[in-house]
This record gives sequence, structure tokens and C-alpha cells, in this order.
Amino acid sequence: MTTRQYISTFFKGMAMGIVNVIPVSSGTVSLIIGVFERFINSIKSLNLKAFKLLFKGEFSEFAKRTDIKFLLTLIFGIMAGMILTAISLKAIFKQYEALAYAFFMGLIIASVVYVLGMIGKKSTKMILLMIVAAAISFFLSIKSNPYPNDNFLYLMLCGIVGSLGMIVPGISGSHLMMVMGNYELIVTHALPAIAKLSTFSEGMMILLPFVIGAVISIISISYLLSWLMKKFRNETLSVLSGFMIGSLPVVYPWKEVLPGMYDYTFHLPPMNGQFVMALVMAIVGASLVLILSYYSKKKEERMKRRQMRKAQRKQERELSM
Repeated sequence: MTTRQYISTFFKGMAMGIVNVIPVSSGTVSLIIGVFERFINSIKSLNLKAFKLLFKGEFSEFAKRTDIKFLLTLIFGIMAGMILTAISLKAIFKQYEALAYAFFMGLIIASVVYVLGMIGKKSTKMILLMIVAAAISFFLSIKSNPYPNDNFLYLMLCGIVGSLGMIVPGISGSHLMMVMGNYELIVTHALPAIAKLSTFSEGMMILLPFVIGAVISIISISYLLSWLMKKFRNETLSVLSGFMIGSLPVVYPWKEVLPGMYDYTFHLPPMNGQFVMALVMAIVGASLVLILSYYSKKKEERMKRRQMRKAQRKQERELSM
């Protein structure tokens, strides 16, 4: 990887980390910015064969097999984005909650359009899969549990469940933390705590079991996702689209949380200046996705042309011999 690629990968990781602590799927972002498949394939490659190379001292072969430089750079970016966002999250949402959610709503809607565009010929089966996935995601989106729990095993379970949002587009890890009651404990307490030396150990006591669970989950799910994307790509993308559609209630700006139940009540948007600004932010969010998808598509086309030129040169060399 070149220096430019390291920087680009780090900032892509930051983008994933930023949305990972808000009710938006960082898996969706990874899909849009073009690192989704490389990310899960890199994680999947961290198997026994790879670690045998590491223990033998074959570091270059280990790095090549696992794409470890890319993976570590992306992870450092994710952590940086998560910590920075967790520190400033309360202040941002306190002042601009409706506008922030409108931005995320535009981002998700455009993401659905983008992912559906990746699917080839649509079929009845794919539409049904999308509807079922949307229904499941919608149910999860409107249910939450307000009670925190700092038990070691429960925090591990939170890591297993919450990390799904990092690699599964359409699934919000942060919202799953809300469902399990540990969002504030992990996101607004533990993450900011590790940024300070005086509270680092306190934050790590919460984050360590969470990270252990997350690692177990990410490695396991990455195998499944990698296999699904190879064998059932269109069907998988249909399900992911459904998850994204069903998650829209989480980011609807004009809702209230019912005390004690943590269900949502939804209201029509007020016809005032706030609605206009929210509409602008939704358009900005959607535009961001379209811009990213445009450049991602251009990059993919350049890579295909480069591969074709390499194959052509190889063929010419073989013919000249």
C-alpha cells in the first residue's frame, strides 16, 4: 500500500467508526465507500493457516495472505472515529438532533437505492427476501431496553450482537446496543473514558469483554458473509437492502420515546424552518452517498481496465515466446 492508500483507508475507517456510534450501520458505509468485501475477506483470512505463518516468522507471507496492513489501518481509523464521535456525540445531538437524524435518513435512503442498483435482474424471491428483512429490521428498530448491565458475560454478548453493525449493512450496532440497554454505558461512558489516562482502566473494564465478543462475532460472521456474497450475491444484497429500509424509523427526526417502554411515537414534521433545514440535510446525506458511489464505481472501472491491460500484456508476452 502507498502512503496515499494508507491515508485513504484510515479516513474510510474513521467514517465507519463515526457512524458506528450513532444509529446508522457502519456496514452500510463500508459498502458505499468500497471496502466492504475487502474488509470481511481480510478478517476471514485470519485463520489457523495464517497464524502458523506468523509463528514461523514468515511475516511477509502472513501480511500478504491476511491483507493485514489494510485491516489494521482500517481498524485504527474505526477506533479513532468511534472515540472522537463518542466524546462529542451528546453535545451535537442536544443542539441539532432533528437535523442530524435527517442527514442520516437521506444517507440511508440513498444507500438503499445504491445497493439495489448493484443487484442484477430482480426476481420475486429477491423482493420477498427484502420485505421479510425490512419487517425484521423494523421490529428491532422500534423496540429498546432501557436497563444497563455491566456483567462480564452480558458485555461479551453485547459485543457479539453490537458488532454486527460493523460488517452487516443495514444493521445498526448502536441501535442494537439500545435494544440491549447498554448503549450509554458503552458509547457515552466507556469510549470517552479510555481517552483520558485517569479513567482509562475504568473504561477498559467495560470495553474489554465487549471487544472480546466483537472479535468472536466479526470473525464468525465474516466467513458467512463472504460465502453468501460469492454464492448468493443478489439475494444477500436484497436482504441487506431490506435491513436498511427497516432501520429508517431509528433515524426519523420527529419521534418521541415513550417512558418506561422505549417504544417510539412518530409525528408528522412541522411545516417550519426546521423542516426546511432537515430536508436540506437529508439531501446533503443522499448526495454524499451518490458522490461516494460515483467515485467508487469509477475506481472499480479503472481497476478492471488495469486488470485487462495486464492480462493483455501477459498474453502478448506468451505469444512472442
